[in-house]
Amino acid sequence: MTEVLDLATSFRVNALFYLLMSPTLWLVLRRPMQWPVGVWCLAGLLAGVSVWLISMRGLVDSVWTYLVAQPMLLASYLLYAQSLRMDMGRAWSWRGLVVVLVLYAGVIGWGFGHRHTPGMAMLVRLANSAALLALTLSALALARHERSRNARFIVAGFSIFTASMMANALATWLGQHGLYAMQQGVLNHILGLVSLLTVVMAYMGYLGLALERAQRATARLRQAQWQARQWRDKAQSLTLLDRQRTLSVLANSLGHDILQPLTATRLNVQLARRMVQSGLADLGAVGPLLGQAVQGLQRSAAMVERIRGFLRPMSGQSSTLVLQSVLQDAHDLLRQELMYRGITLSVQVPAQPVCVHAQALPLTQTLVQVIRNAMQAVLLQQRAVISVSLRVQGEEACIEVRDGGPGLPPRVLAQTHEGVLSSMDWLNGLGLYMARGILTGFGGRLSLDNPASGGARVQLVLPLLAKAQG
Repeated sequence: MTEVLDLATSFRVNALFYLLMSPTLWLVLRRPMQWPVGVWCLAGLLAGVSVWLISMRGLVDSVWTYLVAQPMLLASYLLYAQSLRMDMGRAWSWRGLVVVLVLYAGVIGWGFGHRHTPGMAMLVRLANSAALLALTLSALALARHERSRNARFIVAGFSIFTASMMANALATWLGQHGLYAMQQGVLNHILGLVSLLTVVMAYMGYLGLALERAQRATARLRQAQWQARQWRDKAQSLTLLDRQRTLSVLANSLGHDILQPLTATRLNVQLARRMVQSGLADLGAVGPLLGQAVQGLQRSAAMVERIRGFLRPMSGQSSTLVLQSVLQDAHDLLRQELMYRGITLSVQVPAQPVCVHAQALPLTQTLVQVIRNAMQAVLLQQRAVISVSLRVQGEEACIEVRDGGPGLPPRVLAQTHEGVLSSMDWLNGLGLYMARGILTGFGGRLSLDNPASGGARVQLVLPLLAKAQG
């Protein structure tokens, strides 16, 4: 009697561990929701209920301790294995698992009247041993996949349990042990103690594995944040460097735009001074000259401020921006270079203001680089024409630049479609990668293609102001 109580007690303690550890683990790991964790905890509940029913043999009807408990126990082992396989992305077919369990339950029901025979005892032991072996192999695969000590701890626990279950199957085959022999020998006592040890090792290992994953995820997040900061710093430096390099190319045309109003201002001031010195000056004659001198100085000051703004690092603050002004600024910066190279630039903008939420300088820089790339493409063409148009399509604004050159290289188009762009890869300009990064920062995108009519087409697409702020 004592042996029965001792054995039943060990099974019930085992069941209580399953029933307590599974909800506890779920409460700890349920956020964020993870299906593998839910399947693991469900397997623990099934194992706890089935082991408790098995411990009640002789006290309740055999329908519960055999017909219900045995399929439930096999289901728990398979669900444990499925949980680990889900973590690796190698889950078994759920339909296949259901079919296996239904077939096993059918066999158990068919042999219910022969449950005391060695054949049925051997069948049950072999089925449990096979399920535990599949569980142990799944844990071993996870340990190799995760390279985790905690996963190897799970492997150790289930390996011991599998060996113990196989020993019971061997004893049953040798006729030394039966399915209902809870009073005989020490094998059932060993199985109960090993099962208890397995519960502790498996759940502690699973919890440790979850903590390892959380630590790895935190480390990856910190690494990503560090890389993002590094990228922002490098992107800002590259953007500033490219602006400076662009201005070095535009120096002649910008110098002409600055010197022309200064020269006119100097002539107007000299003429006004001579009129004053000769005594022939009057307000009606000197006033217009001085007014023209002031206008020339204002034009030069505006151009110098534009250059200084182009060289300043971006503040990172976006505001309401009228895209017509971006096209005008880009045209002003390139006007003299276009004239020297004999290139015609056609600009078409709608009469109504097209507003977006962005920064003027990076957008102007991007558009200047796109137009300069188009200028290089048409430089050797018989008809050097570039068209720039601004239009509204749906809830987006589109700046389109088209040229009559040979078109974009297939390599560049392929990289665009694959989403892999080099940082300085296109006619030594700003680079598709940085241009796309600037537009993406404002919620836009960069589109490239070669129209059937010839040449290249580059589209800078941005959300309109209402959508960008929504």
